[in-house]
Amino acid sequence: MTNYLSSVIVIFALIGCSTFNTGQPDGIKVFPRDTNPKTRVFIEREFLQIIAVTESPEWRPTVTLEHIGRGWVGVTYGPSDIRIERSLVELAMTDEAALWALRRTIAHEIGHAMSGHRFTTTARQQMNELEADAKGIEYFKRLGWPCKLWVDNFARVLKRGYDIDAEHDTKARYDQAQQLCSTA
Repeated sequence: MTNYLSSVIVIFALIGCSTFNTGQPDGIKVFPRDTNPKTRVFIEREFLQIIAVTESPEWRPTVTLEHIGRGWVGVTYGPSDIRIERSLVELAMTDEAALWALRRTIAHEIGHAMSGHRFTTTARQQMNELEADAKGIEYFKRLGWPCKLWVDNFARVLKRGYDIDAEHDTKARYDQAQQLCSTA
């Protein structure tokens, strides 16, 4: 009887532990499902530290790691659907410059999601890109991260004479980053 009672107590304790609300936020859904566990933990950690300083720290997106193309490294398809270039994530796990590039990308894409952006006309999309950058820069500031990384990135792109497309006006993004980071 004592063994039976002990077993029942252990079972109820385990059930209680599995349903107890720890107050910890649910994790981020990362796709594809067979993503390496180390990569999954890495990308979840990078997203959660930025999400923690947003307007909605309880928000949890679905993140898909895939080859995006067109020179993009991130894309937001809806309020909770973010795509990140898989090769950038893999490189960021071992290279500090790539890590900061990934963090800028994540902050920018979260900025789109927090603003409720969807793809629209080219003129409107240019404004959306600036708004997402402004939010991303603000998240960097809240985390105490170097805002200058945004300015330096756009300066390098301008120096190379490279614009991704008409929706991503690098000169306007550089000017905005300089203005927003001047007090950083």
